[in-house]
Amino acid sequence: MDWTDWQRVLKWRALEEGDADGVLVNAERRREATAHTRAGLASEEITGDVLEERSESFVDKRAEWLEREAVGWRGDLIHVLDLLRVPQGRWSWALAGWGLALVTGYWFTDLGQAGEFNLLALPLVGLLAWNAVVIVLGLLCELMPTSAVAGRGGWVAEFLAHGISRMGKATKEVESGVAETVRARYEELAWPLAWRRLQMRLRIWLHVAAALLALGGAAALYARGWSHEYRAVWESTLLGKNEAAAFFETLFKPASKVLRTPVPLDQIAGMHRTLGKVAKPAPALPWIHLYAGTLLVLIVLPRLLLAGLGAARCGRVVAQPARALSWGGYLRALLRAVEGGSERIQVLVHAIEPTAHHREVWDRGVRERFGGMARAEYVRIPAGEEDEFAAAWQPVCANLVMLFNMATTPEAEVQRRLVSDVRQRLLTKHAEPELIVLLDGTSLAGRWSPEKIAGREQLWSQMVEGLASEVIVAVRKESTRAKPPVS
Repeated sequence: MDWTDWQRVLKWRALEEGDADGVLVNAERRREATAHTRAGLASEEITGDVLEERSESFVDKRAEWLEREAVGWRGDLIHVLDLLRVPQGRWSWALAGWGLALVTGYWFTDLGQAGEFNLLALPLVGLLAWNAVVIVLGLLCELMPTSAVAGRGGWVAEFLAHGISRMGKATKEVESGVAETVRARYEELAWPLAWRRLQMRLRIWLHVAAALLALGGAAALYARGWSHEYRAVWESTLLGKNEAAAFFETLFKPASKVLRTPVPLDQIAGMHRTLGKVAKPAPALPWIHLYAGTLLVLIVLPRLLLAGLGAARCGRVVAQPARALSWGGYLRALLRAVEGGSERIQVLVHAIEPTAHHREVWDRGVRERFGGMARAEYVRIPAGEEDEFAAAWQPVCANLVMLFNMATTPEAEVQRRLVSDVRQRLLTKHAEPELIVLLDGTSLAGRWSPEKIAGREQLWSQMVEGLASEVIVAVRKESTRAKPPVS
């Protein structure tokens, strides 16, 4: 999948996880999308949290189906989908920057005064030194992506992303309820990937800009030499004639081999300007060829090579972390929603009087765990009659759900003892039963923080450790903008 595909997949995942109650897209439409695109994939095949080839194909096709079906749906859904964006550059910005680099390289290259082409006055040495350092670092970034050097510079992309985000939020009405929850979830999933991609594209852009800067300098050499006759000279306080010859031979050797143009070292002595005089200035054209060739061989080609290498890696830089975004639970929930037959799941409800509001949330938890077609049958356990109930209760199937009020602080003498007694009764009929503890948090939405809910869940998990196969929390996410589900 390319970046556009990943954005589409993450949009629909964020929408489904942020809209757990089906305010924007109801459960029936979600199950329909899964049934049309799963191609026989079963929840039992999802064994980890990383996307594999088959599960990746499933989420891609499912998101594409949902997006196609979304055309003509009500405006609230389309509005929320439009909010789900990540910061990214524009081609107009890149082209403007590259044009500026080309012009800068042209105007910064000057052949000298009074018809003299002073070889050491040109910024070639400094330009080559700087590019040598950057090219080495660029190779480390591209060929060794896990190195410490490769991780530097991400703050630039992150800074740009935050800046663009603040600018966007300053010009839009702040969303609330389901829309804000969905957008927050999308930013949690997609923005780290967008930062990585933005960082990679920024490096590619800079490589191309450096190549154009050098090309602008090379073009300036020939453009200025077209209408004026220049003679090549050199002068230096630090270099003598022998040192200058060695320096020019080393500097221009790569371009000399590529262009098959020898470095005219025999002219070096006569080109030396000392005391304001030059014994025998040389024709500038061979040196212009060598100068331009050096820019091409040592700057333009390596920079374009690094840009191409970065472009080839850009997709993998995004895809690898995207496949590791804890997909297991999300995929299993989608697939279980269309699995199962007319299986009866008995739910023992402790000290809660079931209402339609409660059962809506509980049914969803049961279906997500045992399959979308499973039927929940509720049996109430009155408070204070736990022992009598456990002694008289008869199991009806190997799968059992025990439901407790999450707000209740679990006690070993009450809740754990009840779970233990029920489990013992279950073992008398089934050798390998599955006992699930479902915690009802429908009354806690908006009153308890996520941290407090997580802490209470951990407390319950510790209390029933060794007895229950799994502990599931059922919370209805109340929305200040709640509307009827899409039909």
